[in-house]
Amino acid sequence: MSYTLPGSVGPGPHSQGENAMKRSRPRSSAEEARARLADNPGAMFEQVVSREEVEDYCRFVGHVWRDRLFSPLVTLWTFLGQVLDADSSCRKAVARTLNQLWAVGRRNASHDPSAYCRARKRLPVALLKGLMGLIAEKLDGRVSTERLWCGRRVRLVDGTTVTMWDTPENQARYPQPVGQRKGCGFPMARLVGVFSLDTGALVDAVMGAMTDGETVLFHQLWRMLKAGEVLVADRHYCSYAEIVLLQRLGVDVVMRLHQSRKLDMRKGKPLGPGDRLVEWERGVRPGWMSAEDYQALPEKRVLRIVRVPLPGRTAIPVVTTLLDAVEYPAKEIARLYRRRWEIETDFDHLKTTLKMEFLLTQSPEMVEKEVWMHLLGYNLIRTLMWDAGEKQKVWALRLSLKGAVQEAMTLWPFSVRAGSKRIMKEFYEALLKAIAFHKLPERPNRQEPRVKKRRPKGYPLMTQPRQEYRSALSGHVC
Repeated sequence: MSYTLPGSVGPGPHSQGENAMKRSRPRSSAEEARARLADNPGAMFEQVVSREEVEDYCRFVGHVWRDRLFSPLVTLWTFLGQVLDADSSCRKAVARTLNQLWAVGRRNASHDPSAYCRARKRLPVALLKGLMGLIAEKLDGRVSTERLWCGRRVRLVDGTTVTMWDTPENQARYPQPVGQRKGCGFPMARLVGVFSLDTGALVDAVMGAMTDGETVLFHQLWRMLKAGEVLVADRHYCSYAEIVLLQRLGVDVVMRLHQSRKLDMRKGKPLGPGDRLVEWERGVRPGWMSAEDYQALPEKRVLRIVRVPLPGRTAIPVVTTLLDAVEYPAKEIARLYRRRWEIETDFDHLKTTLKMEFLLTQSPEMVEKEVWMHLLGYNLIRTLMWDAGEKQKVWALRLSLKGAVQEAMTLWPFSVRAGSKRIMKEFYEALLKAIAFHKLPERPNRQEPRVKKRRPKGYPLMTQPRQEYRSALSGHVC
């Protein structure tokens, strides 16, 4: 079986039943459109992820499939609809896909979701990772130089956590926090992601157990950092070793000063108000680094401290390797660091808008696939927002991600009515116009208290396994 590497134009479908589907007479444009939809329920998003790209990546990772209803392409789009829908049950996802396929003339099939669940289990994780990265790379290529910060591409890094069903398999791979009693908590995984400041897309991510340190997981993402980029992070990542090693990769940093590092703004060379060059010493070796590697680091390094004013708060010190105060003024450094909060919003979109905070699959293998499907869906929505912004002359990051999800999920079922490529293109343009309508107001320096207005119900927290509660209740039955 021949295949084309990802990123190139593939030769088309290569399933075993291809020859049986050929017609003796030429197809009309309407018949061709219906045939395309019958095998590709996500045809409306062809401009984001094409059929050829999906099948090429399947071949690239060595995935072989048979001519069946839930091919990798159909399974992928069914899985995507599942993670984007507020009702993320397998039954709803299968019903949506089968009804779409029935509407374009394909034979009716059983609505039992077990076939889809088996197909989803066969779907390679590498396929989801590859398509997610491909979409992010495409978006990066569409950012003009004028949109870049001081002509530099900026990456944001941070970590978060996700929980999942309490099964023995999940507990073994992603143990619950040690402070929780057995049977009273949920397995929890740590996720570290690198986002593009320019597009809002997720560039890459890594997942591990809570016992895996956040910075250790981040080191697995260094492979995607490129020389000339600027990395913005909070103070958790601000260590001497981290900064020096990133500089060796050609990556500059802008990080909030770690609380353990003493700061004296009277020392060093002044560059302006609240802006100084200071000399850092090597300090204490971090636990993730060997003694030999740490001794190989230079003993001292000149860095720059910029005080970033925040509304309603005292100014915070930010460390950067961008030492040229003329090329990178203190005001630009401050403006850049204040945008670090956008990664918190991006994770909130993933966990709240796309419902990734609690994962519904019950094995570690499917948990990983569910996470990567959410990340792929997030990048696809970001691409829709970018296309809508270009079409309607609106900055894509000013558009509502939740509004984009709602519009896509509402219009998607109607795409089966497309009788030609021209009508399918009109569907896509209608979707972009609807997405561009949902503009967010500009709210610079917005402050919101982290409090809840709605009171939760006054039930006590679970402090012992459920079986012990049941035993206690059964002893009080009259």
